[in-house]
Parts: sequence; structure tokens; C-alpha cells
Amino acid sequence: MNLPNYQRPFLALSCVLSLSLLGACQTLESFEDSLNSLNDGLGEYAEKTENTGPALPPASLPEFGIGDAFVYDGGRAIYVADIKGDRIVWNGGGDYLFEMTRDFTGPILDWSYTDEEDQKRSGSATLKAGSENIWPLEYGDHVRISTRSSNTDPVTGEVNEYDQWLTCTVPATETIEVPAGTFDTYVIECSRYYKQWWMQTTKWWYAPEIGFYVKRDRSWNSGEDHSEELVTYGPAPAKIAKSAQDLLARTVQQSLETNNSGDAKTASIGALDIAVTPLKTVQTDKGVWCRTYRQELTARNRTSSQIKSACRTDDGWVLEDDVPDLTTQ
Repeated sequence: MNLPNYQRPFLALSCVLSLSLLGACQTLESFEDSLNSLNDGLGEYAEKTENTGPALPPASLPEFGIGDAFVYDGGRAIYVADIKGDRIVWNGGGDYLFEMTRDFTGPILDWSYTDEEDQKRSGSATLKAGSENIWPLEYGDHVRISTRSSNTDPVTGEVNEYDQWLTCTVPATETIEVPAGTFDTYVIECSRYYKQWWMQTTKWWYAPEIGFYVKRDRSWNSGEDHSEELVTYGPAPAKIAKSAQDLLARTVQQSLETNNSGDAKTASIGALDIAVTPLKTVQTDKGVWCRTYRQELTARNRTSSQIKSACRTDDGWVLEDDVPDLTTQ
């Protein structure tokens, strides 16, 4: 039966209200799909409040590079460990790895970690045909996403598969202040369902200025709700690509060796810009020269900054944490 989109929610409603029409609903699966269409369709006709937030242009999918890191006030830190084609591989702490597209609101496509009992757990998800895309973001967007997920029992190896669906909206824009700063954001809200049961709602405040969310709220049908705000972000020096780490090390050596305090030494590789600025120079009572400096890494409009110290040895400038016992020199 081919019906215009605007009529489908009402067919679903008739299926719910009248058992005599169950023949038109055909199967349990199509009946569940009709209920889903009803939910989505009625959402389309829900009264939309006026947006009182900042006027923002449409926001495209964010860009990422290896080493891009984000730290939140609850202690959670994530960084890009690898990029595989259109997939971003994130490290969520320890050996927890999860893969997504650049759309952080979408499903986790692959994940794995070692649990407290030293058992390896893993799972995956795929988007089902007909799933919609909420990007580029605009106020008032409303989409539906269907997924097929699976996880593997670490003991038996048995694979459990199940379907879920999500409705995602962009109900507002908002200017918010978090520890990392003040940002104009798009509010994105996604609710996840299993069959007809609500499982979880996640709300992100996405800042186009830095290409990531600066706040996230999560609520569950069981378990504790959780909220977190961005504290710091930018390329992590120890997580960027090896070639970038090598260039950073050379730039530090050159800056400390030749630049006056306050004068930055800069370098670039790909999308990454490096700036190393000596801040203060002192000489120890043993005659060893040491310098404090600031290093800044910038990529995709995200900047990380660190203050470090290094001392001059016969092998060049060595970070203070790595300096041998200078009192014997």
C-alpha cells in the first residue's frame, strides 16, 4: 500500500485502534513499524516553540585528526586514536576503543574493551536502510534512524542481535558557558527505543566553532542520569601522529636554543600548527641553564596549550621530568 507520508501516521493510528484493520498491518514487524511511523509522524505535527537562541548558519559534519582530544569535567577523556576511511577510531580510556563516522550522534559501529573480570567484550552496529541524516544541522530538523546491533558473549561466543531506532531533533540553539569557554551551540536531542520502549535520551550542545560538543546530558530508563561539560580540547602532544611528534620535538629544541623569551618558533605539518615560546630562563647554582616554555598545538580551530620546562645538557634540551641528576654535573 503506497500512501503519502502525511497519511502514514494516521494509518498506523487506525491499526492501533481497530483490530479489524490488522489485516492491513500484515505482520507484527510491519505493525511495529507502523507504531514507529505514528510516533515520528505525530512528532512532525507537534507545536514548535520559537527559537530564542543565536541565529547560526547550517553546521556541517565536524572534521577530526589523529590526536584530537576532549576532556570533560567528570574526568572522561577521549581522543582520536586512528582514522580508517570514513570511520573515526576513538579511545575512551584504557583499551576501550569505539568506531563511529564523523557523526557523533550516530551509533557506535564497532566497540571493544576488557571488563573488570579481564574478559574481552565487543559489539557492532549497522544503519538500516531508510535511516536519515541530521547533518547539516539546522534549527527544527527532525530525523529517524534505525539500527541493527549485536554483541558477543565473552564466555560462550554467542552473538546477540537486536534492532533499535532513534528519533533525533534540533530543538534550539543556545549560548552556554562551560569550563572551556562560552560557545554558541546547536542543541541536538536523540531518543533511543527498543521495540516500543524508551531506553535512553542524549542531549548534546554542539559548538560549530570547535567542531564538537561542549556539553552532554544523558538520561536512562534505568540507571543514573549523567551530565558533563568540556574542560579542555585540542591536539594531545602524546597522541598526534609520529611525524607530528618528531616535528614538535625539533621545534622545541630550536626554540629553546635560539629564541629569546617571548619569541615564538613556529612550524606546520598538514593541518597542525605548532608554536613554541620560551617564557623564562634561569641558571641553577650548578651552572645549568633551564628554560620554561609554552607549546601550542592548533588544528581544525582547536588549540591545546602546555607549560613545560627543559634544561640544557650535552645532548640538547631535555624536558625537566627527563633530566638526569643535574647536581652531579
